Amino acid sequence: MAPPLSTSHARPKIGLITCIFLTVAITIGNGIYTSLGLQLLTISHGFTILALWGLGGLCALCGALSYAELAARLPHSGGEYYYLSKIYHPALGTMAGVITLFAGFVAPISLACMAFGKYLHACFPSCSPLGASIMLITLVTIAHLFNLSFSAAFQDIITIFKFGLIALFLYLGFRYASISPRVLLPSSATWHELLQPNSGVALLFCFYAYSGWNSTAYIADDVATSQRTVGWSLVIGTLLVALIYLLLNVVFLLSAPIGDLRGVIDVGTVVATNLVGTAGGKIMALLIAVGLVAGVSGMTWIGPRITQVMGQNLPALFWFSHTSSNNIPWRATLLQYGFIIVVLLTSSFKMLLIATQIPIQLCLLLGVLGIIVLRRREKRNAVAPKLTNHGTDPLACAAGKFPCPFYPVPSLLFATISISALIYTITTNFQDALWGFFLIALGLVLHPVFKTKFRS
Repeated sequence: MAPPLSTSHARPKIGLITCIFLTVAITIGNGIYTSLGLQLLTISHGFTILALWGLGGLCALCGALSYAELAARLPHSGGEYYYLSKIYHPALGTMAGVITLFAGFVAPISLACMAFGKYLHACFPSCSPLGASIMLITLVTIAHLFNLSFSAAFQDIITIFKFGLIALFLYLGFRYASISPRVLLPSSATWHELLQPNSGVALLFCFYAYSGWNSTAYIADDVATSQRTVGWSLVIGTLLVALIYLLLNVVFLLSAPIGDLRGVIDVGTVVATNLVGTAGGKIMALLIAVGLVAGVSGMTWIGPRITQVMGQNLPALFWFSHTSSNNIPWRATLLQYGFIIVVLLTSSFKMLLIATQIPIQLCLLLGVLGIIVLRRREKRNAVAPKLTNHGTDPLACAAGKFPCPFYPVPSLLFATISISALIYTITTNFQDALWGFFLIALGLVLHPVFKTKFRS
């Protein structure tokens, strides 16, 4: 079955470094600078926090290892929309496409813009957080309406700045932190806390912060030698992010009392103020705000590719499949921009975060388990394999470019952690979770409306 995109082979492609930068820039967004304050509403010990972030990183790495093989087997743009359509059924693909558009990009971009506005307001109190949020998404959207080369260069530059900001934060934290490292050590109370349902909810905030580890799967058609490059970018990027997250959380917990951080959205400002004073805190808040631009930019770049790919297979969305002469899906980009503006004007931070992570985690779970489905299907077909003219199974060849290490352990571990966190979240935040179920149902209900034969 051919890919859903029909594009020229001569168009520009991006390489491994840009793919890693994109993965890191999108993943390290506002989640690391906002989640801790919300987690501390129900968690009281530093060790529990670090354990949850480590568990979230392990889960993300297991997902990345599984997706690396998935990207080798199905090397085309579209992410979960394309994967679930090919592995299971187009109805699940349509559901994943709708969920990814809203919960995977519109909501995270909106959350990052909200955080940008809050940090900028902390530095300049006269600045409207909402106005700053709208200004950011407007300028970034315009920046990605030119061409792929400009988008890649812009993304690389602001991601390098983000790395510099993180390095500065870590340097200041480890140099000037005043709280005893004993707050990070385990005790009987921390182990008990780690097994409570509230830890499952706190883990969902980690999932939100790690969301983005699968970024380059959405733009595989724009990646050179995508069957290997996409996988390597996911794995390397996720490992970098996990290391950075653990170090940043150590700095946060050693730089400010837990009571000062509890319930705070702009955690970075509180930590920076404790480290270098009020004036220094305002400067760091400004730097953090600028650093968030990289994540907003990366998501704004790749998000419209979902709608574009869906438009090439679903007649109701065909208008959004159009691209400019520079291969920019400008209609899909403007659609995403419109949705983000609506969300910025209407939604609250915590409700939006919890409601969107449930459907996103479900789609990722189905994608990761897709490796097991494909391998079992491959074994069944081995009895009477469908060979090409060269006598080779194309799926087996593709998988050989990046087989999942220690299969099926990463896939099953990802599934176990994800399902446990989802159950905890649903049982403790049922009202917010209902919005997540609504989005899942909406995706399934829309399939008959959009329904068409998946191209072959």
